[in-house]
Order: sequence, then C-alpha cells, then structure tokens
Amino acid sequence: MMTNEQVLQKMQEDFLLRGSSEKTKATYLLALKRFSEFAGKEARLAELNEEDLRAFLLHLHKEGKLQGTSINTYNAGCKFFLEVVLNIPINRKQVPNIRAHHKLPVHFRVEQLELFFAQANDIRVFAFYLTLYGTGMRIFELRKLKYTDIETDASTGMRFLRIPQGKRNKERRVILPEACYQALRLYWPKYRPETPDFWMFPAKRKQGCLKCNVTTNDFKTCLKHSRLSSEFHPHSLRHSFSCHHIQNDPNSILKLKHLLGHASLASTEIYLDISMIDTTNKLNPSEICDLLFNQYKARHVDNFTR
Repeated sequence: MMTNEQVLQKMQEDFLLRGSSEKTKATYLLALKRFSEFAGKEARLAELNEEDLRAFLLHLHKEGKLQGTSINTYNAGCKFFLEVVLNIPINRKQVPNIRAHHKLPVHFRVEQLELFFAQANDIRVFAFYLTLYGTGMRIFELRKLKYTDIETDASTGMRFLRIPQGKRNKERRVILPEACYQALRLYWPKYRPETPDFWMFPAKRKQGCLKCNVTTNDFKTCLKHSRLSSEFHPHSLRHSFSCHHIQNDPNSILKLKHLLGHASLASTEIYLDISMIDTTNKLNPSEICDLLFNQYKARHVDNFTR
C-alpha cells in the first residue's frame, strides 16, 4: 500500500497529465483534506474508499453549511482521488451529485455602478474594477493580466486584451473600452509596478500577480461605503457587463458567448431572462465605462489639470 507521500506525488502527476489549473489543484487538495479528516484517515490516505465518501457527503448535507454546488465540488475532488489517484472503481449511483438550485445572477444597475465606483478613489482600485466590468473578464483572468496582453488592431485602432489562459485553459480576446484603457494609463505611471513578469497588477509585497484576497477586500470596502447590498460580489461586475450588453443589443448573444468564454450557449442565455426583467438601461458597457470614467475625472480634477 502506498504511503501518504507516494499518494500525494501520484496526485500531482495525475494533475500534470491532465493539465489541471492551479485553482483545480487547490480545490481538489482541500476536498481531500476535509475528506480524510472526516474519515479519520489523514495518515492513511490510501485506505480511503467509497463508503467513506458516501458518509462524508451525507455529513455535508446534514451539516447544512454548504450550498449544493459546493458539495458537488467536494464530491468531484474526492471522486478524482478515489478513481484516478487510487484507481478504485466506485459506483457513482451511491455517491451522486446533488441537483443544485441555480439562482439568477446578481447584477448592478447603472445607478448602482455609479454609487460603487464613486467610492473607488484609489486609481489602482478604480482601474481594476472598471476593466473587470468593461471587459466582462473573470476576476482571476484580470489578476493574471500582463501589460504585454494589450493589443491594438492596426486597421481599426480598436484595442483588445488577450487572455492566454482563461477557464479550462482556453485562449480568447475581449474588447478593451477606451475608458478602461485611459484608466489603466492613469494608473500605470502613478504606481509604475516593477515586475519581471510584466504583471499589470502585481502583488503588493510578494512576487506574482495581485492576490484574490486583496481585490476582494477592496471590493468589500467600496461596497460598504456605497451602502449597497452585501449580495453583490466581484463576479457581479461580469454579470452586469453581460446584462448591459444584452439590453443594448438582444441579438448579439453569440458575440457575448465568445466575449465571456462560455463553452455552452445555455450559460449565456440566462442573461436574456435578466434583461427582460430590467429594462431601464439603454447604454452599452463601453458607454457606461465612459460615464464612470468621466465622473472619476470630475472628482479628481486636480490630477488632470497639472
């Protein structure tokens, strides 16, 4: 029987063979940690089995602290460990995924965006979240943005951001609104981040890109000062981009699917439901970015008159 060291080494090899992302690795390792602690086999990982997994899933359901999607994520990590790492055949009917309840995405209305961005007085915070909204990127994609990923089309003059490794390692390009580009230009000379890896938003004290907890804390601070509902989260800016895009052009759902990097059109169609509920907005995301950036300049007029 393999030792813990051998088990974890094989797990890393299986990650490598499948090209698993760092996020997937961290999620599956956390699932294994909680799974082994529950089963009392932290020192004997090779002895984990299907009965242990079924008991663990029942515990998570009865505990009631996690949503269905989170339980399914733990289940996926544990199944990967048993089936792939330990090569144990399991009966998936005995350890099924829960039918998760999917809510409509929470998004900002335009007036709520104005309240939120009015509290983003630090140009680093403002440029980060304006770009997050204006491009519809996932937050991990923007954190890993390099300034070498900004591209300009020679014939049209349009600017794009290249996302070399999005979700499932898919590469795509998104349109960079002019207001976002100008905000990044304003941010850059003030902070002039020195990084050998060309990060647009490098970590403050360590090597690498900006950490998730930093951006989340900045978001919560702006949200608190704007007195908006705590139901909003950074991903709500991506939802807002999608809703405003559909509101402005309901027939461009295929274009939106590409911009968001969705694998299935069904993932994009959910924004059609929201756009039918909220009919107050007539501006597209690029125009809203112009509005927000002009308001920022008006609040910090001294910085633009020197």
